[in-house]
Amino acid sequence: MPRHLTQEERFMNWARERESLILPLMRAPIPEKVRAYKQLEKRILKEARTAYEQQVIRRRISMDLLVATSDGPWRVFSPYLRRVERLGYTSMFDRLLACVLAAQASKGSPTGVRKAVALIADVERRIGGRKLHPGVREEFDGGLARARRLAGLDTGRDTVKEGKRPKKTGEREPRSVESRAPGSE
Repeated sequence: MPRHLTQEERFMNWARERESLILPLMRAPIPEKVRAYKQLEKRILKEARTAYEQQVIRRRISMDLLVATSDGPWRVFSPYLRRVERLGYTSMFDRLLACVLAAQASKGSPTGVRKAVALIADVERRIGGRKLHPGVREEFDGGLARARRLAGLDTGRDTVKEGKRPKKTGEREPRSVESRAPGSE
């Protein structure tokens, strides 16, 4: 008699299957990636036992499709972004990833840039004023800075904001003890 897998075991198996597609599809054209993920989704949804499992699978595969299509034009990327928005984000990190990927895919598309700007503003609004661990705050700030840069919104203020001030001309680097001449102290 076959042993029934627990929900956790099923999720782990499905995660391994999703993971197994990453390397083989790395250099594949976008239509091939989309086809592979849709086939995987169809097969996994047949194995899912509950509506919750189906929803989780749809959300995760949707994020995989978003990553797979982010190198293409906006018209190929945008249907998968709409799908992710319709299904809902699983976490703020997925929302940030979608924001950065939208900025990346928006190149050359005024509609894409507008959507990327809206996503950037949404993430900023959601994390603004929240107490976050410094590492998490740094990750969100870095992701938002990258999204701004990819969307063409980089104003130069990010370098000062991140604590990296521009170097003045003629400013010298501090000398180490080893580089000082003997007897010059």
